Amino acid sequence: MRGVKRAPSALRSALCFLAMTVSAFAAVSPDTNLTADEQASRFLAQATFGPTSDSIAELRQLGYNYAAWIDAQAAKPQTKAMDILAAARAAGSFTTSDKNHNRRARTQVMLTAPDQLRQRVAYALSQIVVVSDADSNIANASDGSSAWWDMLARNALGNFKTLMTDVTRHPMMGRYLSHYKNRKANATTGTRPDENYAREVMQLFTIGLYQLNADGTYVTDNSGRTLETYTNDNITEFARVFTGFTDESTANTGTGSGRTDFPSATANYTSPMRMWEPQHDTGAKTLLAYAGARKTNLPANQAGLTDVSDALDNLIEHPSCAPFISRLLIQRLVTSNPSDAYVGRVAAVFANNGAGVRGDLLAVVKAILLDNEARSAAMLTDPEHGKLREPFLRVTHLLRAFKFTLAPSTTIIPYDLGAFSESSMGQFPLGSPSVFNFYSPDYEPPGSIQNARLVGPEYQILNAVTAVTFPNAVNTLVTSGTGNMRLDLSAQESLAASPDALLDNLDLLLTHGTLSADSRTKILTAVNGITTAMVPNGSNLNQQRARLAIYLVALSPDYAVLK
Repeated sequence: MRGVKRAPSALRSALCFLAMTVSAFAAVSPDTNLTADEQASRFLAQATFGPTSDSIAELRQLGYNYAAWIDAQAAKPQTKAMDILAAARAAGSFTTSDKNHNRRARTQVMLTAPDQLRQRVAYALSQIVVVSDADSNIANASDGSSAWWDMLARNALGNFKTLMTDVTRHPMMGRYLSHYKNRKANATTGTRPDENYAREVMQLFTIGLYQLNADGTYVTDNSGRTLETYTNDNITEFARVFTGFTDESTANTGTGSGRTDFPSATANYTSPMRMWEPQHDTGAKTLLAYAGARKTNLPANQAGLTDVSDALDNLIEHPSCAPFISRLLIQRLVTSNPSDAYVGRVAAVFANNGAGVRGDLLAVVKAILLDNEARSAAMLTDPEHGKLREPFLRVTHLLRAFKFTLAPSTTIIPYDLGAFSESSMGQFPLGSPSVFNFYSPDYEPPGSIQNARLVGPEYQILNAVTAVTFPNAVNTLVTSGTGNMRLDLSAQESLAASPDALLDNLDLLLTHGTLSADSRTKILTAVNGITTAMVPNGSNLNQQRARLAIYLVALSPDYAVLK
């Protein structure tokens, strides 16, 4: 922890304390005696960008009826990043939005949107169906990346088929995975359709590499070998489906010899791509064959969008799709290692919401969040249950828990996270290094997790650099704020005269009643150890106690791991 800079004396003492107690902190036994408010806080940590005292009170008023809360969230109007950009542009803040404007607008949505569940599920989807502003085609696309986010949010509690249709036709995905202006094969030039999107829509977005049983376990042959879901030939056939997409345009004539090439049109980064039939492959195509498949072949001369719709049906109705997507969503919301039974229960809802509808994401999200493995306090002591919190979610949680304020700013979108960037966190929303996200859902961190044959996806971005830079950034946030963001610690400072009461409050807001007795004792020792001689000018004893307590809880394993 020597990398922490400019820490007040009290925090320097805390760092020494942490260094001495890190081995004791390494293995904690969570408190499992949760109050109704603490259980509500835990639920909100899974379903939002972080619980607040107000959101806990809202659930209390609902009689802790989580299903009713989910329904109420689904009924809220969507908060849109595009609206924030439009308002800023109308106010004269800028004329053309850049990567930074888009990031700040999306951060504002995630931190402040009333429709927290929709936005939180959109965040989960953004790490499954990936585009990234690390790619210049996305970073330089004006409002495109925010339009992409709004599309995910619009569909987050809708139907998976509609989501995948919108994903396929979105100009950001078209540019990111190169099926924008994807041409049909040309025997004269020897060119063939680009296969990028065709490959990833199968491998990452719908069915995965290997055939799955209904509970997410692998289908194997008689020798125990896992069976692949598709072949290179399948990729080639699906690539032919995803030809002919171009910008939304009223143009009705093409260019080039025979006027069959794509029409000239002004780049459009926000409207769905349209189908330019002269460049769509109209030949018959072979899809995936499996029991119950509606169509395994597409006839010749179908309209391009009909081909696309049939191909997506072929993937979404594949037996592997429901367990594949269900497991990924459970990982992003609740636990890295869901039981086969948990995956199976959620996948069954994906396959049929009870009314014969496949891919009802609201029903799927409800099944995930209300499942016994998500709600039972007994899971707190299961060593295989829980997940390492992503750094970004740890930050949004802190900001929301302590009712952040905004410092005066010259920009009309002041949601600047300052010290919290890709380099300090190892991630930033819609900024992954590749289509494979920031980490693999099957990543096994070396050591006890790998030895137990478990996965810990988020550990893939925890390294020697982020292990220092992230605590540094948290220290900056707690002590003085970062970027334009400041924490309002007045409520905690008023409790700090009684450190036990202060820890009760932090346990509710940050660790949901699970703060272990061991961690609590050590943090209280550090907080009680602050003397007036350790308080810097401009501060006071209770303020230093509150800051130190928040910092130590925020760095504890009790907070780092969501159980």
